Amino acid sequence: MAERQQDTRHMESPFKILRKYLAADTEITEDLSADAREKQAGLDILLDLVGQYEPLDETHLRVIEIQQKVGRFPRWDRAIYENLAELRESVSELQKQVNELKEMIHERAKICSATMYELGDSQYELTIPIQIVLEEDEVETVARIPELNIYASADTDTEAINFLKQEVIRLYEELESSDGKLGPLPRSWRATLRRLIVKKHG
Repeated sequence: MAERQQDTRHMESPFKILRKYLAADTEITEDLSADAREKQAGLDILLDLVGQYEPLDETHLRVIEIQQKVGRFPRWDRAIYENLAELRESVSELQKQVNELKEMIHERAKICSATMYELGDSQYELTIPIQIVLEEDEVETVARIPELNIYASADTDTEAINFLKQEVIRLYEELESSDGKLGPLPRSWRATLRRLIVKKHG
């Protein structure tokens, strides 16, 4: 079995054999015809290319294989571009709707500030004026105190403010009479109301 195996270490590569074949056929004499000279020139070029050839090792072949595989994958799939375009259009349409809604709210509701100097009840006196917010639209007016998170609504500004005064008194009495444990937010409301309101006795 060992005798049948050929020792390929000393075999000439196909390119060496080709180089010898071409070299043996490249002797140009002065009596060559034009066609022969043209063929001879082509053989010289081929011989020069063969002489410059360097066999690639396994590492170089692997690199080339990887480059070819990577080159077959597109950087961006067409579907991704289409989805991004649709998403861009959806966001643009949503932004347009938001802007239109803001304009409608701005046109329909008039927001202004006002000051409350008394509570409309002789038992209670304000130590300092209370700043309130009035929001008026085509249907009603809403008066609120953001700091206390209370509001009242009515057909007119005056009615809304009067209802809001009643809400302030109601909240004050509820918090003062509460025997239970208050949470952080109600405690902050009570502390604020105690700074703002003085209840008269008698």
